[in-house]
Amino acid sequence: MTIEELLIVEEIRTLKAKYCYCLDLKDWDGWSNLFTRDASLITDTAVSSQGEDPKSFPEVRGRQAIRKMVSEFLTGAATVHQCHTPIIEITSPNTATGIWAMEDVVRMPGHHLHARGHYREHYAIEEGRWRIASLHLTRTMIDMFEGVANPLQHLSSPGSEPSKERR
Repeated sequence: MTIEELLIVEEIRTLKAKYCYCLDLKDWDGWSNLFTRDASLITDTAVSSQGEDPKSFPEVRGRQAIRKMVSEFLTGAATVHQCHTPIIEITSPNTATGIWAMEDVVRMPGHHLHARGHYREHYAIEEGRWRIASLHLTRTMIDMFEGVANPLQHLSSPGSEPSKERR
């Protein structure tokens, strides 16, 4: 890999770090500007690693439509998104692809999601910088706890503090 290619890979790694940071802070201006104007987003809602139906949400097209859908979906949610071990391939001087192992925690009133999977992305240079041109979130594991925002809440008796003892 050349120095120029390593610099591109680092720019894309920084792009993905900003994606997680802005998403978790609900910085919708910063987050949506990481996408190209005509970007696409597909989100699977079920595990599909063994050939099962991924139960994908309908594809969302366009930076503003993606922003609207995700910001409305996450209204009132606390989130943590982490991405690991990227496989980034430069496909031309202006395009690249990436696969990121990911883990997310989404706490919303009435349920708690803890999931793992992969972001499968295409990148393009637009307005002089790397942006996400398409993103497909696939799932390999999903843990859903319904009825409580904190899945450990049921372990403590009403009015008591959860134990801080390590087991």
